[in-house]
Amino acid sequence: MAKKYTRSQILERLNAQINLGRSILMFGAGIGLTAKCADIGGADLIAVYSTARYRMIGQSTLLAWLPYGDANECVAKMAREIIPVVKEAPCIAGIGAHNPALDLDKWLDEMMDLGFSGITNEPFVGLYGEFFAGQLEAAGIGFSREVNLIEKAHKKDIFTVAWAFNPEEAKTMAAAGADVIGAIIGVTAGGLTGSRYVVNLEEAVTEVQKICTAAKAVNPDIIILTHGGPFKDVETAQYSINHSSAAGYASGSSGERIPTEKAVIDLTRAYKKMSLI
Repeated sequence: MAKKYTRSQILERLNAQINLGRSILMFGAGIGLTAKCADIGGADLIAVYSTARYRMIGQSTLLAWLPYGDANECVAKMAREIIPVVKEAPCIAGIGAHNPALDLDKWLDEMMDLGFSGITNEPFVGLYGEFFAGQLEAAGIGFSREVNLIEKAHKKDIFTVAWAFNPEEAKTMAAAGADVIGAIIGVTAGGLTGSRYVVNLEEAVTEVQKICTAAKAVNPDIIILTHGGPFKDVETAQYSINHSSAAGYASGSSGERIPTEKAVIDLTRAYKKMSLI
């Protein structure tokens, strides 16, 4: 069973890694097996959110942003599979904050009772684009609900990872009390279902640094992780850290979907080369 950590304990663990010159890794897990392996491999955080479930059943993670399921109930079900097999890393729950019928305070408590040690605002409306995100905000079910989620978690002294698509969102989330900002550059490229519409590495790290600068202007101690877009493997993740003031990387598809696709395809092809003579 995953260990429960307090917010201060998680921050102490992360900052100890940074002080040793080691980058932080948050591993997004959609199934128990990848979570278990990432934990054994030394991931600093295991994030559990509905997008990961879709990719690990062979579908696009974008389905998590369409009205085909309850993101929060999905995570609650995933918790029962993932939390028992994680032994060391703190588990972080993805919470969809936008449902006006959801009592955020109560749901935060329920997620902690399931064994999580922190939360993050996923799914997030930033992926919808400016027009639709603006319509959601006008309806009272937009980005401000995500900010409110982070604020409520912070008041409960729960560790928080807040996703931000731009400097303004980063500043807002830092002011809300986020411990970590995920600087997201869109859907991860690569593999069978990855995005085909990504900026190049140079443009991506420029955007990451803008997010870093904005967040650290509010809280100099905040930790920034890079994610998405062209950051799709160890080399590009390393590039994102080397060319920004980020302290680590959040893997998603790059941690479980893309490696799994390649491994299974290559192994299947190797088995098919077996001869009967």
